[in-house]
Amino acid sequence: MPDQGSVFDYIVVGGGTAGVAIASRLSKYLPNCKIALFESGPDATHHPKVNDPNLWPSLIQEGLLVDYQTTPQVHLDDRVVPANLAGRLLSGSSGTNVGVWMRASRTDYDVIAKAAGHSRFTFEKLLPYFKRLENHWDVNAGSKYHGFSGPFRTVGGREYPLRQPILQSAERLGIPYNPDSANGDPTGVSDLTQNFRIISPSKSERQQSAKVYDLTRVHVECDSPVARIIVDTTGTAKGLELVSGQKFHSRREVIISCGAHKTPQILLLSGIGPREELEKHRIPQILNSPAVGQNLHDHSQLTLFFKLRDPKKGQALPFNGTMKPEFGHGTPWEFNIFSHIPASELSPILTSDGLPGVADETHSLLGNKRCHTMTMPIYFPIQANPLANPDIGIMAGTHVSFVALHLLPVSRGTIALKSANPKDEPIIDPKFMSTNTDRYIIRRAIRDVLRLVETEPLASELDGEAPPLDHGHPALTSKSTDGEIDARVRRYVSTISHPMGTCALGKVLDTEFRVKGVKGLRVCDASVFPEPLGAMPMQTIYALAELCADLIAGQAET
Repeated sequence: MPDQGSVFDYIVVGGGTAGVAIASRLSKYLPNCKIALFESGPDATHHPKVNDPNLWPSLIQEGLLVDYQTTPQVHLDDRVVPANLAGRLLSGSSGTNVGVWMRASRTDYDVIAKAAGHSRFTFEKLLPYFKRLENHWDVNAGSKYHGFSGPFRTVGGREYPLRQPILQSAERLGIPYNPDSANGDPTGVSDLTQNFRIISPSKSERQQSAKVYDLTRVHVECDSPVARIIVDTTGTAKGLELVSGQKFHSRREVIISCGAHKTPQILLLSGIGPREELEKHRIPQILNSPAVGQNLHDHSQLTLFFKLRDPKKGQALPFNGTMKPEFGHGTPWEFNIFSHIPASELSPILTSDGLPGVADETHSLLGNKRCHTMTMPIYFPIQANPLANPDIGIMAGTHVSFVALHLLPVSRGTIALKSANPKDEPIIDPKFMSTNTDRYIIRRAIRDVLRLVETEPLASELDGEAPPLDHGHPALTSKSTDGEIDARVRRYVSTISHPMGTCALGKVLDTEFRVKGVKGLRVCDASVFPEPLGAMPMQTIYALAELCADLIAGQAET
């Protein structure tokens, strides 16, 4: 008989964004049950560099932010793509990210719901969870799409020096201002919202999951990496084994919430996954589940630096002469510009990839109002492309960044095992830019940026792109050839660390997050998305965690 101190009713594996939320909610909904939460990293809830949202880059040196490496990417000049960042601490990536609080388009959620096989994943059905979560910063936004009493406070509405030039240039290009991108249609120019809490006129603090959710009734074990899930001969999950060899047992369920990189690794190490992968590493098979570790998709980006014509105007960090106290409430970043590519433009490219559903426009990428690309104007030269421009000072006040993002990739990658040793990180192969469609969309995203910065009145404030110093790359303009843009993409495109899809609903999981073929085992984290989400995923992951807890506790709509 196991020691009663090691027996719980529910065990949550992974104390990150979703895992903390699920454990906390279960402890509230099921007060007579024993809930345990296991996290591989430390409890850094009160670490000053975690709580200060502007110090997240330093968390790599603190050992709280893991930098996963990809395999060499064939379509990116065989580069190993760095900066696949993930938080390894209690709160996970919610304790290390930039706190972007946004929703995707209504169509995105409909596509996900169709692939998952249930309407509970539609925008309308998730909206109550979105509203439950938030305490929205804009009291004039109205309650149809926003909550004002949830646990997550948000900040936004800061007005930076280039606000009017950006808005006016976008309007001249036919891109309207969108006063509320959370209404199911994010297209247009919308104000950035971040889930930080204002603590003074010039300062805010991070709202990571372990700080927001109550864990006082949860048994929390930090610095406890999990080696595998224990599954008995009846195909029922009965607990877990730590890397240390210590075992813990569950009476009811185990919920894995370790993210799109680690969750499939744990399933594979537990004997759940593609037969060939298990046999390769001599892992006894519990269940042949071919889709585990497949369907990896991620957002990709290219960052461009533009020189200010007159740095004395204080239009970039450190905002000499233009600094406002509220600039300390979040990242020096004001807008997100979401764009939809019409079906008539995308269809020929999809056809060239031999993808089905183009002729009758049933391919998911052709859906109404999906946001294929996003532009992020940032008021300092963010070094998202490592060593591209090392001579440009972040605090020099001479350059701004425009980040071009591809949000809806067609390429699908994989997560595989390096070995059967749980201490080894998984093999990550996103297969970035492996389709004509993906190469077209990122090129389109970059051209959108170039058209914007060359349109008045913004054009009069900028003095062209500052290209990377190596390999003789020319400065990009709207007249650049596809070949010049493609060369920049191959050399510098990177990830913004939003891996998803590797334990997909409808494939690996049923409509209640249960692993098909194994009793008492669920997954809820970014790995569950069967299709790409055209937005930063944190708010949606929290909503899915709330839904998962409701389903476990019997409180959700059926």
